[in-house]
Amino acid sequence: MNKRFTWGKLKLQMTLYLLLSFMLSVVLFWLLQTASEDYLNRAFIVNNQETTGIMDFKKYVADKNISLDDQQAIKNWVREERYINLYIYKDNQLVYATDGYTSITDHDKSLLSIILKRGDFVTIEFSNTSAQVYMEYFYEYKYYNTVLIVCVAISLLFFIFIMLLFINKKTSYIEMIESEIKILEGGNLDYPITVKGKGKDELSSLAQSLDEMRKAFKERLKNEEKARAANSELLTAISHDLRTPLTALIGYLDIIEFKKYHTADELTKYIHNSREKAYQIKQLSDKLFEYFSVFNFDDEELELEHFDGNQLIEQLIDEQLLILQHNGFHFELVSCSTPFEIKIHLISIRRVFDNLFSNIIKYANPAKPVIIRYQVNKESLFIQIENHINTEMQSRNSTGIGMKTCKRIIEDHNGQISVTDNQNIYSVYIQLPLLNNNIERNINQD
Repeated sequence: MNKRFTWGKLKLQMTLYLLLSFMLSVVLFWLLQTASEDYLNRAFIVNNQETTGIMDFKKYVADKNISLDDQQAIKNWVREERYINLYIYKDNQLVYATDGYTSITDHDKSLLSIILKRGDFVTIEFSNTSAQVYMEYFYEYKYYNTVLIVCVAISLLFFIFIMLLFINKKTSYIEMIESEIKILEGGNLDYPITVKGKGKDELSSLAQSLDEMRKAFKERLKNEEKARAANSELLTAISHDLRTPLTALIGYLDIIEFKKYHTADELTKYIHNSREKAYQIKQLSDKLFEYFSVFNFDDEELELEHFDGNQLIEQLIDEQLLILQHNGFHFELVSCSTPFEIKIHLISIRRVFDNLFSNIIKYANPAKPVIIRYQVNKESLFIQIENHINTEMQSRNSTGIGMKTCKRIIEDHNGQISVTDNQNIYSVYIQLPLLNNNIERNINQD
């Protein structure tokens, strides 16, 4: 199937350079030919050859002992000379002519009288008689042809030279890109691809695309390295957090199995402790499963649903406030009265709230109120959850799995989440994008 011809930028440049080179070559040819012809018209070398032409013929006749009747020998000499016309007269009769005349006409008689007056006849002794010889010289055509060939050759070389300049510019750029790609192949992704004339032609576009690909690949490797480091850190923390309760659980079970307790109360205590450690291990394993369930589906997009923002946020917060109250916490809720709409993946966002409020129950000071605020502007929903840290806790060990999971979920919603920990006050800030339907009008109405 024939491909449709398209005019790319590089093809257009090549065509323009071709036309420009051709025009410059034609101008150069015209200048060279004009100057050369002018020089030949004034050159003394032609006149000198006109003088030597008749002498060469005279010498040829003498050396070859040519008779006036041997016209074939005379014709051979004329053929070799090429750039003359020869006329031989005997007793005012034309006996030989290059153009084939064998008799003189009335016009030739008048021409003959003019030549005789000018003295252009030269008498040459043939082997059998003497005769008057007249020559017409066209030696300049010999040089004109040579000059024409030279001018054409110079113009052609000039044309090739200009085209090679353009081609060399492009091939040098291609070689530069090739060498830079080899540097990238060697692993140096910090080396930039040179982009000459952004968008100027297909080569510059190719270089720009390669450089963008280099940046994207570098960023991807950077993210993968960060992910590997985070996973390594996570596994280290998990292994430590799992080993501690697991070791204790095994110890309690060994005491129970080998009956190293002394009283029934001690047995009950060991069973209770074993049960607590088992639940602790279960919580850690649930967190780990939740983390990997979020982070192992990079390529899957969340199926977002459309919700009334006020109803949704109030419902999510109310669910958590009941749990806070059950665990002895007080709270302050600062809500938003502006109507807004939002698209989210409900299960994932509920998981975020579960993690955040679970951390509050674990690490917050129940004597201080938990403050929850949410508000909207033209583009975003802002949620702030603030609590005082329980300073009476002996240790606050955490693997950070919950916050990593929350961060990933919020980012999948094209939002942002940040944490501050200042003066025993722990604050979480969440920003989520809103639907733009009538939000500006609703804000203005308020």
